[in-house]
Amino acid sequence: MRHVCPICGQQTLDDKSGTFVIAVPPNIPGGNIQIANANWQGCSSCGEEIIPDDLSKAIEQTRYQRLGLLSPEQIKQVRARTGLSAVEMAQIIGAGDKSFTRWENGKSVQNKATDTLIRLVDQHPELFADIDAQRKPDREPLIRNYFESLPTLKGGNPFAMAAHGEPLSSAACESIRNRLLELANASQA
Repeated sequence: MRHVCPICGQQTLDDKSGTFVIAVPPNIPGGNIQIANANWQGCSSCGEEIIPDDLSKAIEQTRYQRLGLLSPEQIKQVRARTGLSAVEMAQIIGAGDKSFTRWENGKSVQNKATDTLIRLVDQHPELFADIDAQRKPDREPLIRNYFESLPTLKGGNPFAMAAHGEPLSSAACESIRNRLLELANASQA
């Protein structure tokens, strides 16, 4: 059945099905994108093709895969796992909040560097907190004061001090070794 083409106004828009082929720019590897078992409409007068949402999503998914980038849905999942808002996530990776929202909605595509940062937030969120702390100008005096106050805060406890970079005495090492042997013997009994 023929329909009226919204572009040229002719009644030459036909329903089509099969493998849909779309040419892609050279920056997307793999040549033309081909989607099997697709349905769309094509105008025999002006050559316009009307692509339904499901076909458009399949094309975009293939595009993200070929570029090696997270899809919008995957970006949403990363943000959901972190428990951050879009604004907070954008601040962590150093992007604009509107840009981040466009990546999540599939309105634009993130670059590889940004994609890498999003993946790092997902895999190692603690790194971003550490980096943010390093940027604070008053960080060095805080750290110095903390380490200087350790002996009074920890009461000179050699185990507590070792946890903060102090060397363990030979007596403390021997005490730890003996306790580990006790635990090993108790677990074998």
